[in-house]
Amino acid sequence: MLTTEYELFRMKDNESFQDMHTRFTSIINELYTLGETIPRNKLVRKILSILPSPWESKVNVIKSKDLQELTIEELVGNLKTFEMKRKIDSERREPKKEKNMALAAWGNSSSESEDESDAGDSSMMAVESKENE
Repeated sequence: MLTTEYELFRMKDNESFQDMHTRFTSIINELYTLGETIPRNKLVRKILSILPSPWESKVNVIKSKDLQELTIEELVGNLKTFEMKRKIDSERREPKKEKNMALAAWGNSSSESEDESDAGDSSMMAVESKENE
């Protein structure tokens, strides 16, 4: 049953790398407890194969290196760093979007105020012209 769980293992949508790694390590440790040892290079390849498509560029860079020499710790550190950089980059982009939305909203409320004041001016002009008659 654990072997099947290992074989079908995938990273969930919107799951952090750390959470995925914790689940993966749990399965690996349980298999080890039952006497099944999975070679390091097979574990490295498995981790690289279960990452979703937004990770593809990083996976390709890692695969271009010698996977026989790559330790699990190096791989995990590398992927955690990549995830943190992606998160920082997306957070940097978000405030710009919010700022643009705030400016657009401010511009709309400013236009509405001008429209309201124009309407008030024209009603005042109508009152003044009646008084002059």
